Formats: sequence, C-alpha cells, structure tokens
Amino acid sequence: MDKQDLLTIGEVSTRSGLAPSALRYYESLGLITSTRTSGDRRRFKRGVLRRVAVIRAAQQVGLSLEQVRTAFAGFALDVAPS
Repeated sequence: MDKQDLLTIGEVSTRSGLAPSALRYYESLGLITSTRTSGDRRRFKRGVLRRVAVIRAAQQVGLSLEQVRTAFAGFALDVAPS
C-alpha cells in the first residue's frame, strides 16, 4: 500500500468532523482500525472515512454504537461499507 493512501488521525478528524478522541474510541470498540508507523503513530486507510460516515448515519437514526458494532460484525475491519 502506498503511503499516500494512508491518513493521519488529524486528517481523518478534519475530513469526518469527529474529534481524534472519538476516532480513538471507535477504534477501541473495534468499529475502525488503523495501522501503526515505526513511531507508533496511527495511520488509517482512506476507506475509514466511509466507515465513519456509516457509523455517524446509524447514530443519527438512533442506533447505539453497540448495535453498529453488531451490524459490522460480518465485515472485515479494513473493508469500507457501501
């Protein structure tokens, strides 16, 4: 994978409108995933933006994060839902 295909947590935060702490929380729940650099910095695949958008849409219609996690259980973490 090309390094240009990876986003920092700040870039994901800016593009998604979520605070970095929310992204770290989503990651701790297993809703999104990142890779780590040799300096232990998070790097996210671009597809995480779509995954975050689906999570936010689900919350807007009243689903809890636990319900979202259950719904995502059938998908690999690195796959962006469509």
